Amino acid sequence: MKIFFTLLLSLFVFQGFAQHNEKPTVLPSVLIDGRFYIKIPTATGDTVLGLCDSGGGFNAIYPSVLKKLKLDSKVRTIDMNGEQLSYILFKDVATTSTPAPQIPSAFKNHIDTPFLAVPKENMELQMMMKFVPHDVFLGQFFFLGKAWTFDYKKGIISLNTPLKNNGRNIQQLGFKKDGNGVKLFGHPSMKVEIDGQVINVLFDTGASIMLSKKAQDSLQVKAMSMGGSFIARSIFNDWRKKHPEWRYIKNGEIMGSDMIQVPQVKVGNTTVGPVWFAARPDEAWSQGMIATMDKVVKGAVGGSLFQYYKVTIDYNAELVSFQKSK
Repeated sequence: MKIFFTLLLSLFVFQGFAQHNEKPTVLPSVLIDGRFYIKIPTATGDTVLGLCDSGGGFNAIYPSVLKKLKLDSKVRTIDMNGEQLSYILFKDVATTSTPAPQIPSAFKNHIDTPFLAVPKENMELQMMMKFVPHDVFLGQFFFLGKAWTFDYKKGIISLNTPLKNNGRNIQQLGFKKDGNGVKLFGHPSMKVEIDGQVINVLFDTGASIMLSKKAQDSLQVKAMSMGGSFIARSIFNDWRKKHPEWRYIKNGEIMGSDMIQVPQVKVGNTTVGPVWFAARPDEAWSQGMIATMDKVVKGAVGGSLFQYYKVTIDYNAELVSFQKSK
């Protein structure tokens, strides 16, 4: 859960976006520790890494990155409901080979060009960048209005891959909408089945488990974090009670959260595993994420589940497909 990027969400309502009838395009990308990063060619001739986080909030680039790119002079500031927002136009950072994010409708009288926020690098943000190194944060605004394929086996991201609901292990996504059916936010809800229980979860490509030294030793890895999944503490406790044999790491995260390895997760008519989950307070979902989602979810699924799949998500058709990797 990315606290900073969810704090800004209450300001924005999204415009509709019609995806053009374009051919599938493979984007330059890299898969690191279970998370995808897009390699973004910059206007200065450099390349920066954009963390793909469908469960995150605001698209952003950091002051230290802009300074390295010598683009800090292009940062602008506007007043939004009494809050000062620093931003830079997307075209001032990236070339046209990288798809631009949507423009929130709340900005239509202020900014008419896609942009990236420029947040202050506080302690929380610095910690995130330490455990999940990246230059640009690509949240829900970036993915809305498009269709994407994340092939975790091949480490490839493709754009313009629309879906049709033909029943081939495709499920309907849920989005928070206004009375006219227009999406207010881009956090998709979906379903998984674990231990016979159907659970509503957030589709979260950026879900990251910040590993403690204890977890690193247990998993025999050197990485400081990994693409993971989250689950409400109440369900986590039920799993522990019913299945003491399931692998468990107390204080597996640097913040002290516990981790559990679920042997099998069912998505549609496919079953994969094992899958690591980190515990999160129930309130994080019922009082936090509900603000941007169509229903109260009980967790989020990311790289620890997606690693077994070629995942296609179509935000316009509101569909997601999971094809097991061979």
